[in-house]
Amino acid sequence: MNCLAVLGDRALRNSLLGIAIPIALQNLLTYMTGMMDTIMLGQLGEVELSGASLANQFGTVYMVLTFGVASGANVLLSQYWGKGDTASIRSILAVAYRVALALSVLFTAAAFFFPQAILACFTPDPEVIAAGAGYLSIVCFSYTLNGMTNVMLMSLRSVGTVGISVLVYITSFFVNTGLNWVLIFGKLGFPALGMAGAALATVIARGVEFAIAGAYLLRFEKKICFSLGSFLRYDHSFRRDFFQNVTPVMLNELAWSLGNSMVLVVMGRMGRDFVTANSITNITVQVASVFIVGLSNATAVVVGNGIGAGELRRTRELARAILVVGGVFGVLVAGAILLLRGPVIGMYNIPEATKVLTRQVMASAALVTFFQALSFVGLMGILRGGGDNRFVLFCEAFFLWGIAIPAGFAAGLWLGWAPPLVYLILRSDEIIKICVALPRIWGGKWVRDVTR
Repeated sequence: MNCLAVLGDRALRNSLLGIAIPIALQNLLTYMTGMMDTIMLGQLGEVELSGASLANQFGTVYMVLTFGVASGANVLLSQYWGKGDTASIRSILAVAYRVALALSVLFTAAAFFFPQAILACFTPDPEVIAAGAGYLSIVCFSYTLNGMTNVMLMSLRSVGTVGISVLVYITSFFVNTGLNWVLIFGKLGFPALGMAGAALATVIARGVEFAIAGAYLLRFEKKICFSLGSFLRYDHSFRRDFFQNVTPVMLNELAWSLGNSMVLVVMGRMGRDFVTANSITNITVQVASVFIVGLSNATAVVVGNGIGAGELRRTRELARAILVVGGVFGVLVAGAILLLRGPVIGMYNIPEATKVLTRQVMASAALVTFFQALSFVGLMGILRGGGDNRFVLFCEAFFLWGIAIPAGFAAGLWLGWAPPLVYLILRSDEIIKICVALPRIWGGKWVRDVTR
């Protein structure tokens, strides 16, 4: 069977798009919120923008760990949903929520008590450290709210419930953006709080997200029927299954997030202009790539459901077809980044030299994005959805830590190469890992039934 012919199945195509499009909208809203943060903070100056960017990197470590918890759990959840076993789903969710809550307490305490020490790991610039530390000591109170919300919403994806995510993030976008305008610049009679206002706006917006998601899960959700009783009383035998599947994903996400932190260490020591250029580039890439991220998440769900239902051959064909689609979108997104460079950079109050550097870094990012699109769909969607988490962990960790980071340190800090080339080297793992993973994906040896 031609792999592309699989997408001709209307029910399957609708199922895939029915998950991918709302997730893309959710991600778009999330990234637009981040973009509004950077634009408004950018009006304060380069020090403030760099400080917030580096402070948020620590929160990113926590968020990718909770993402790992949710993604690893979703491998189990989607396959159990394919079997129609909701009791097992509730038990797995109870473990996931407990782990996410424990992580949030640890990261909040570290950020609140040691903000300057954390920022000093990224940059030696005392102005950036001082600005970022004040921001971090406030924004850390959003960690628990944000982490629990994301685990709730991601777990609902495994059973095809994605509409609530759009509602949550539409509300959050307007709350966060509106409060940023009021609290950063001192509008409507409020004092101008600057970076502290941005941090406070983030905490309030995350609280609104948590309230909406929690109310939906406990009062209105009818597929899983999770309750506070499910959180307190669950089958402890699922803890082993949970950690066997989640641990490789968490290690994967931890390796990736710490690797990105090391990337920022290199950039931070090459100058605040490189940090600023990277911050603007990242949010632009994220916004341009929203459908690719949505497609990869939908792929993981559909692949998991197919394996749970025993449709192994059809699932392999579907995976190959989606990978081709991912490559097409990679080309489109790379072109969009190149076209958007000028208008995006023009929205920031940064020195002219930094604008020139940002334009050059964005050109490097456009090349990386094509391979990143294949990587998202192939590794995060197909292989992870198929339960092949250990192979994904190997690809993510080895090529980032074994090649990209050492080469980036050498190029940026020892050889003094130009920032756009250093950026390309630091992101080279995206190119290498998909080249290694392609034969495995096309061969179909990644299919694993991880349910009981």
